[in-house]
Amino acid sequence: MPEVSSLFNGVQIGVETTSGTVVSASKVLNYLSFAPNVSLEFNRFRPMGQRVASAVTPGKDYTTWDLTGSGSYSELIYPFSSLFGKVTASTVETSGKRWSWNPAARSEITAPATYTVETGSATRAQRAAYIFSRGIEVTFNRNDGVAISGDAVGQALTDGVTLTGSPTALEDVPILPTHLSVYVDTTSSSFGSTQLLRDFNAVFRHNDSRDPVWPINASLASFGSDVEIEPTVEIELTVAADSVGMGYLTDARAGSTRYIRLAAVSTVNAGQGVAKYDLLIDMAGKISDINAFDDSDGIKVLTYTFSAVYDTAWGSYLKIQNTNKTTAL
Repeated sequence: MPEVSSLFNGVQIGVETTSGTVVSASKVLNYLSFAPNVSLEFNRFRPMGQRVASAVTPGKDYTTWDLTGSGSYSELIYPFSSLFGKVTASTVETSGKRWSWNPAARSEITAPATYTVETGSATRAQRAAYIFSRGIEVTFNRNDGVAISGDAVGQALTDGVTLTGSPTALEDVPILPTHLSVYVDTTSSSFGSTQLLRDFNAVFRHNDSRDPVWPINASLASFGSDVEIEPTVEIELTVAADSVGMGYLTDARAGSTRYIRLAAVSTVNAGQGVAKYDLLIDMAGKISDINAFDDSDGIKVLTYTFSAVYDTAWGSYLKIQNTNKTTAL
């Protein structure tokens, strides 16, 4: 038998109809990687008077997954649908498909997507079901374009599986550094109007959003369900310490709400008219942290963290739009 090479360790994904019920992982991801970690917890007992333990027993058995990748107009719908719920893409100009998420501030996410993920190669492969995203970070800059990181949790790992045959790839449409823009406005009606010309790094974070639930139930080999918890939702902007960048210090002292858009808009049409491939992340936020002055390519910069706040006039705290040609997960 050949060695288990890490070079050919791939990832395939399938959308579950019922969370935890295994499905075929018929899609291959070319811009996102899910790297599994076995999370098998142990209980150790050492009786009085004995140097070493007399019992080491297994407890919770599940998997954690490290999400990494590069921006793609086609593949981000997978983590977004898990974090913010499955949605039906609307049709734009016949061929375009527009995915829109507007998570409610005071009610649970409706139908968050869960996945069966297979990883490995023809030599040896593993699989886990009920994989859900806990968090994502989307970083904009001119070096990397859009970089993706995050984490997910899944049920216990099954080893020695056979990968689903003939998986299909999603459309190959990368997000390029030249597609990116950042906007900060003073009203929700003017989202995307005032572009920052000296922003050097922008990070959208939505972390720690869900946890597994562990009831006492002998029929469950792993966790039984998941539940929403308070997430960290914020945008971090690294801007030049010029008149515009230092102006946010006034906003911080006043507790002012600002309306931020991270925009990636391709030069390629998704629709048959003018609709482009795009990714728009809109958030209402207030400054909650200011980092020390720093340097970016010789420019004196300052980093502000805007924490998401619910805005009654806008009726939201976060909206995400992703336009591509993908009809369904």
